[in-house]
Amino acid sequence: MFDNDNLVIEIIDVLHLYREKSEYHTPNRPFHILSKRLGGSANMIFKKVTCEVTSENLIYIPVNCEYLRQSHGGEEIIAIHFNILNKNIFSPLCVKIDTHKCDEAFKEIYKIWENKEKGYKYKCTSLLYDFLSSIIVPNSPTQNYSKIARSIQYMENNLDKKIYVRELAKMCGLCESQYRKLFRHELGSSPIEYLNKLRINLALIKIGANNYTMAQISEMCGFAEQKYFNKIFRDETGISPTKYKKEIHNM
Repeated sequence: MFDNDNLVIEIIDVLHLYREKSEYHTPNRPFHILSKRLGGSANMIFKKVTCEVTSENLIYIPVNCEYLRQSHGGEEIIAIHFNILNKNIFSPLCVKIDTHKCDEAFKEIYKIWENKEKGYKYKCTSLLYDFLSSIIVPNSPTQNYSKIARSIQYMENNLDKKIYVRELAKMCGLCESQYRKLFRHELGSSPIEYLNKLRINLALIKIGANNYTMAQISEMCGFAEQKYFNKIFRDETGISPTKYKKEIHNM
């Protein structure tokens, strides 16, 4: 995700948290999260995928992502909540990083955010960009990711069109079974699951704009039938498109 040089990020909050041993089901949130543990550990369970997060890891949680957090206690966390203004939904990511460098960057961002001196948002955003360029980008993309990158870019740019896995595999020079296996290994989901996430994130944006009917949004997001759009939307967000629209426009 962070190998993209054109992300437009808007920080909305920076928190310093302490957690004792607990288990908590976290509902969909309307923002992205980057969190770094200064101490303690936890299990983060996303559907069927479990990530053990320690002070050696940086974890990214995308917008509208539901998960179960099992804290082992003694957690000290700095969490950055932010919007990405120009890209679609991504998958959760847990990476090993240079612990000292990451801790220093997050502490500095939190300190500036808390002091709220003139220009603090610009300073925090600049530090976050610097951190992403120096820590995240060198770790990605992997060689295997590069093999499927063209198909991912095609998905992002053609969400309103019919997209077939066999065609995605062909543009990457792979047979369909190789492509499916490599895609799941790199992104933790099938090509269709990932494509549906992209489409639903686009739908969230279109619903938020409040300029289109649900039928129009369904078509703009590449769903041939509105009934199928409704099903995938509920699978990804936990609520129907109509209920989501009512909630965000009645806030």
